[in-house]
Amino acid sequence: MIVTFTWVRKQPHLSNEAFLERWVEHTERFDLEDHPYITKNRLMLIQGETPYVGMAENHWPDLASLEKTDAFYRDTEAGRAHFEDLRTFLDIDRSPTVVVSHEADVSAAGT
Repeated sequence: MIVTFTWVRKQPHLSNEAFLERWVEHTERFDLEDHPYITKNRLMLIQGETPYVGMAENHWPDLASLEKTDAFYRDTEAGRAHFEDLRTFLDIDRSPTVVVSHEADVSAAGT
């Protein structure tokens, strides 16, 4: 499994609440159909003064699925339409995505 996090900036004309509503609507309308292999789409707003309004956590079955998504956006009409819809509410050029390489669960019960 591959996990990605995207630190999200919104388009300035939207309130945080309007942004979240639009983000959820986009995810339901586009992502569930265009990326059915994603097993988790977690969308979160961030409280306080930060450069980012939210964070997305996505779980992918494998690296090939993540790479297939890049090709989908670049090489298909549906992918270009999906990407353009993102631009209407999300400042995608300033919303970096990172891939988790390692993680550890730490608790009183142990690691």
